[in-house]
Order: sequence, then structure tokens, then C-alpha cells
Amino acid sequence: MGFKLSIVIIGAFIIDGLVFPAFFGFRNSFLSLLALLLPVLYLGTKKRPVLYGLLFSVILEPFRGLSFGTLAIPFLLTVVVIYLVQMFLDIKHTYDTRFSLGKSVLLVLISTVLVYVFSIFYAWGDVSFYSFDPVIVLTIALEALILTLILSFIFNKKDYFSD
Repeated sequence: MGFKLSIVIIGAFIIDGLVFPAFFGFRNSFLSLLALLLPVLYLGTKKRPVLYGLLFSVILEPFRGLSFGTLAIPFLLTVVVIYLVQMFLDIKHTYDTRFSLGKSVLLVLISTVLVYVFSIFYAWGDVSFYSFDPVIVLTIALEALILTLILSFIFNKKDYFSD
């Protein structure tokens, strides 16, 4: 799981940091952030997805010109929110089999909300930091759907979801 997850996250970082801005002039992408959050949501709040997200958030900070902990702390706080939601709603994992459109739409909606939760932690409570612009929401949803399809294709076996 580790190598595949690393490839997905690094690929998302490259696409978000180099390809989108260079070829499309698209700077409002949330793909890197989704690449950190979706594996935790998709695979559950287990040790490995959380550690990979934390590691890659620390790696991403200098590339974005951010100080140490700027992404890592909001990531960890968002993981706590994911854990609490999964605990109270008794959701073990989002997927237990291959791709399902209904579950994917639910995952996309949840991940869109989680990006806004992350942004609240990132801005330390400043809710006006990110506006609820429909274009931004659709961008997050489209990127989350694409990343969900990739995760569904890569992690399609039940043994990834066993404890």
C-alpha cells in the first residue's frame, strides 16, 4: 500500500504544482490537499495513511514556501475531525469493494466539506479565508472525483481495508 499511495500523492503534487499552472494557468487547484486527505478518508484513519499524509504535508510545505507546520497541523486537526465523524457515525471505511458511483459521490461531497474544514484550520478560524464560490466547489468536487477513481482503481482489494 505504501508505494502505491506514495506514487498517487507525488503524482498529484506534480500535476497540481507543475502541470496545471504551466499548461493551463490553473492556480486554484486543491489536488495536493485532496491527495493528503482522501487516502485517510478512503482507507480509514489508520496509522499508515495518516503518517503518509503527515509526511507529505511536511514535504509539501517548503515547496509551497510555507513555514514548518503550516500544512501539517491543519492536516492533523482535519484527521481528528475525520476520526470523530467516523467514530460517531460508525463508518469503518468508505469502500469495501470496487468503485461504486453512489459511494463515490458521497466521498466527493465529504471531501469537499473536508477541504473547507482544513481551510478553517489553516486560516486559524478565519471562515472568510475561502469563499464558497461555486467554481471552487466544483473544482474541488471534480478533482476529488478523479482522485477517488484513481484510488478505487489502485486499492480495489478487500485486504487494504482489513484491520
